[in-house]
Amino acid sequence: MTYRSLLALCVITASSLNADEVSFKATDGGATIHMNGKQFATFVHTESPVGRPYISNVFTTDHIKVTRNHPTTKDDPDDHPHHQGIFFTWGQLNGLDYWHMRGRTVHDRFLKKPTSGKIAHFSTRSYYLADDKRSRIAREDATYTFRKTPFGILVTLQATVTGESSAAIFGSKEEGGLAVRMSKDLTVEAGASMTDNEGRNGGDQIWGKDSKWVDYAGKKQDRWVGITLFTNPASFRKCWWHARDYGLLAANPLGPLNDPKQSVVLKKGESFTVHYGVMIHSNSDQTEYSPAKAYEYYLSQLPK
Repeated sequence: MTYRSLLALCVITASSLNADEVSFKATDGGATIHMNGKQFATFVHTESPVGRPYISNVFTTDHIKVTRNHPTTKDDPDDHPHHQGIFFTWGQLNGLDYWHMRGRTVHDRFLKKPTSGKIAHFSTRSYYLADDKRSRIAREDATYTFRKTPFGILVTLQATVTGESSAAIFGSKEEGGLAVRMSKDLTVEAGASMTDNEGRNGGDQIWGKDSKWVDYAGKKQDRWVGITLFTNPASFRKCWWHARDYGLLAANPLGPLNDPKQSVVLKKGESFTVHYGVMIHSNSDQTEYSPAKAYEYYLSQLPK
């Protein structure tokens, strides 16, 4: 083998090793997330004023933005500034509203630092603080994974919430769980679609119902793009949906909505765990993407 052919083989081999690899670059408040060297999202664990961890400015593999700009720009709707992109929280915990960031959720540390690869991941620990902004009501240990799949970029979240006080009371409320805020041109109000696995369409039909998944998608830059939010039977409860035509989608295990009988009380040391998947997809046509098949794929990738 000649030197030139050996060099070419080395380049091809190195290139194939990096193909579809997810990597991270540390920032003061979290990390930027990259695939094949191109940034497709940002993870923020700390910002001022302190609110909660979240993932923002999410793009598809062909670099089409699917979540709302964060911070918002003059071209974005100015409603609900607490809808950062993809975020996980609760609407009522010991009387405090963490959804609207009236309660503080503070990042403590990385339990597992961001690790790059074909399946990349990190784990964090956060605390829900009481009114005094010091006492801990509950702890959240969350693991995020990222990978490219035949259906798009799959992000998974496993979050275990543990009581840190004598009683952490999670009230039943429509706001809570894992939420997504879509970009302004990918909303039902802008002509996009929102569908679930039961064949329901739009916020009026989906809001308050339980289903396995909901897909929020539409036409953008001549592509069919969007996000499918998956629930998981391994979670401590099934989820009900807080779904809005202006671009919000949330899967919430504290339902039926606003039902006090569905509230959860954790004594110190007690916990519950929830699991979710988020598929960020882009195709040339709507017929090329099946949320149902993407959901089956998501379940097939879960640890046995």
